[in-house]
Amino acid sequence: MTLRPLFLLLAVISFAFSSLGVALRPHTEEKRDDNFPARVPYVFPAPGTDPIADAIRARRANGTLLALDGVLLNAPLVASTWNSLFGVIRNNTTLPGNMRELIILRIAALNEASYEWLQHEPVGRSEGLTTAQLRVVRLTPAFNEGAGVTNTLGASLAAMMTFTDWSTKTAKVPDRVFANLQKVLNNQQLVEAAATVGGYNFVSRFLLALDVDGKNNAPVPIPN
Repeated sequence: MTLRPLFLLLAVISFAFSSLGVALRPHTEEKRDDNFPARVPYVFPAPGTDPIADAIRARRANGTLLALDGVLLNAPLVASTWNSLFGVIRNNTTLPGNMRELIILRIAALNEASYEWLQHEPVGRSEGLTTAQLRVVRLTPAFNEGAGVTNTLGASLAAMMTFTDWSTKTAKVPDRVFANLQKVLNNQQLVEAAATVGGYNFVSRFLLALDVDGKNNAPVPIPN
């Protein structure tokens, strides 16, 4: 087949699909992830074509969907509810930003969720977590309450990390661990902390179950 008939054939096919409301030209937007294959296909509707995807874009940096979003959008109502829930947990609590990000990063380290760590280490740094603190979060074994942890993190963040360890690894938090956190958080913040720990354990389990961005076999980075 010469080039001219081939172009004519492609034009006819393109017209046929467009008349059915099907776009042949793939939507592209700035990539924030590798988009390595997950266990389900990614769904990335073009801007302006899907109100749920657009609502998620509005919450994302640079208005760009993540690989996580592309997986979630296989189930639009789940994606919409997820976006509402984490819009509150991530952006509308009274927890200090460095404490929120410590929770998320500690969960990523404990659950070996590399994607979660990669997304949140830059956020943690922007919220004031230092490299030394990030290394404690990444490398300290669960339930370690040694003086070195407190010296590096400070009493408030150390109490939060211990709470996160217990809630993540055993679900039940001992009274003494909760009482220690009560010394630094008010009742609203205690509820927000429990919701953040529970919520981001949900995130890490979702990421790992569906191998979002193909990161299951990637080690959680060690901060430098």
